[in-house]
Amino acid sequence: MRLTVHGKHFHLDGRPHFLRTVTYGPFPETSGHSPEKDFPQIRSAGFDSIRVYALPDRHLLDHAAQNNLIIITTHAWGHGCDFITENPSLLDQARRDLTAWLESHKDHPGLGAILVGNEIPSDMARWMTPWKVNQALDDLIRACQKVIPSIPVGYANFPTTEYLEPPSADFTAFNIYLEDGEALESYLPRLHHLAGDRPVYLTEFGLDTNRNPEDVQATLLPTALKSTRAAGFAGATLYAWSDHWLNNGQTMDDWSFGLIRRDGSEKPALTALRKLVLPTPLPLNPPRFSIIICTRNGAGRIETCIKACRDIDYPDFEIIVVNDGSTDGTAKLLDQQKEIRAFHLEPSGLSAARNHGAAKATGEILAFTDDDCRPDEQWLTWLARAYSESNHAAIGGPNLAPKPNSLVLALTTAAPGAPTHVMIDDLTAEHLPGCHLSVKKSAFAQIEGFDPIFHTAGDDVDFCWRLRDAGFTLGFSGASFVWHHRRATPWKYLKQQMEYGHAEALLFKKHPHRFSEGGIRWEGCVYRGIALGIEPGDFIYSGPTGEAPYQSLGKMLRQPMRGLHPNFDTPITRILLTLLCWLQNHLRHWKRKQNGGPSTRSNWPKSPLADSQPTSQLILTHTDCLGRHELYRLLLENGWQNCSDPDFDLQCGSCKLLAATEQTSTPANRTFIALSEPSSDLNTLVLKNGFVTSNCMEANGH
Repeated sequence: MRLTVHGKHFHLDGRPHFLRTVTYGPFPETSGHSPEKDFPQIRSAGFDSIRVYALPDRHLLDHAAQNNLIIITTHAWGHGCDFITENPSLLDQARRDLTAWLESHKDHPGLGAILVGNEIPSDMARWMTPWKVNQALDDLIRACQKVIPSIPVGYANFPTTEYLEPPSADFTAFNIYLEDGEALESYLPRLHHLAGDRPVYLTEFGLDTNRNPEDVQATLLPTALKSTRAAGFAGATLYAWSDHWLNNGQTMDDWSFGLIRRDGSEKPALTALRKLVLPTPLPLNPPRFSIIICTRNGAGRIETCIKACRDIDYPDFEIIVVNDGSTDGTAKLLDQQKEIRAFHLEPSGLSAARNHGAAKATGEILAFTDDDCRPDEQWLTWLARAYSESNHAAIGGPNLAPKPNSLVLALTTAAPGAPTHVMIDDLTAEHLPGCHLSVKKSAFAQIEGFDPIFHTAGDDVDFCWRLRDAGFTLGFSGASFVWHHRRATPWKYLKQQMEYGHAEALLFKKHPHRFSEGGIRWEGCVYRGIALGIEPGDFIYSGPTGEAPYQSLGKMLRQPMRGLHPNFDTPITRILLTLLCWLQNHLRHWKRKQNGGPSTRSNWPKSPLADSQPTSQLILTHTDCLGRHELYRLLLENGWQNCSDPDFDLQCGSCKLLAATEQTSTPANRTFIALSEPSSDLNTLVLKNGFVTSNCMEANGH
């Protein structure tokens, strides 16, 4: 079996597939676990994949393949330590070990996917500088992709460091422990927005039966699988197969997350999972869709779009193509197509063509896309599910750029200005682009469709605004997507951007209250498809003493720009991309100004940055596994207070402090301390309580 990434989903042997995964190990030597004994039982319990926390040997991979299982392997290295400034050799060794292992095992049929790390502690990420950590993870991922491009690679993140999403990862992986099914269901849509245009895979979810009844586990775990499936995730991983657990070299007896007990007997959760049949995303009463495609001189691309629409796996839909005055042979091509309804107009403009298609539609939901798009085979299925679970009048989803196969396409794919969605929150959209926009026919009729003054662009923005003004809401389905080809040449791209500038001028005349001096004043966040990872200068809400369980980037008006595809990322292409971005910015604003729109480019608000910088640092050690939490408790008991400066956690007088503790497999943990100014009282206090000052350093800007 071969696992691949296809847009927002995993494919297994070329077909859409939801992974059912269970974690396996690490186990104490005396646990009695072995692949020979366990893997047949795991397979019979309905799992098709196993996550392990070390680079497995061939013996384990062989037994996985023999039992029709694939291995999701996690590279365990010293990422709980300071691998940026204090010990960069850890990262170098991790890269060497990982690439060497991949060279030896890359063709093994039991290998499914790679995770280059797992849950870097938030205090250590903060200490090392989050964007540097993100960059280091991305470098590891790129190293893997060079060795074996066909195997999906990611990093197992968790909510406390959701900003550590490496841009080059093939999928977004998240460990989540929410003991309430409704809370889990509410959180899942957010991960689609963090992931951008890649799949989301739940890589850990479990419940400890030492602190909770086993019947609660038996209810919660199947619920989690059903919720992640319904949310359009690529798969879900249950933690863990067995109560046996080895952590940092120590046998853990006070946690019991397993589906089987330490004596080998099954818990009720395993019985419940065996009986679980995951529901199809298709709702019980699927509505009829009318797919509407408008084209002008699209003979070179419309046939591919129609074929993709014919291949959609959905029980009830029609395909309507409106030819808006083409002169290139499009009309003849359409008349030769089967299973579509084609209509030919004199040149009328995009809005008029879309309105004509809607007037001819027989479906209760109109699904608009463009002639340069290829809808996914499950496009309508996930839209139908979203409608069945909400009262939204319109619903859209991501439009994904195919992998560029040339330098020119790499540039136009990475350049700004592509059609995208704007989200007010995780569930409610402010804008849905016309290439992936569906709407109930009744709501479409109530606002009288698209405004014909928009001939090439801007019609979807105006349409969404008028829907919202009429009291309707717009929704978003992260699992429903279309492939959307970007412009094939820089000139076509720049021409498109000038058309957008002209459209913005028309929008300004009709909706002046929705504009600032620099352009459209969006209420929500503009999404660009790239995963929401941190960049230099971004601000993180870490909570009091850096302990917030869900730490996120500060409010942003738009996502970071998509980078160049790794195959084309060179110093020269970066210069070319910078030039293309400069031209796009100025030409779009020039065209908007020329047609009566606002002319001054906006200075978007910058994220707040702390002014304070540390002037001195300490390294403390303690031989009884005591670290940051115990240190903070000690300081708070001795007059220190929470600090409002986001770069620090505690304060005593004018002295501010930030600490982070390495996670190692030994009891002698090191705790790094950054201070805004030296403090002799701190030295005295920590020495009295068993901490040892092992080193003093000059500040390096943490």
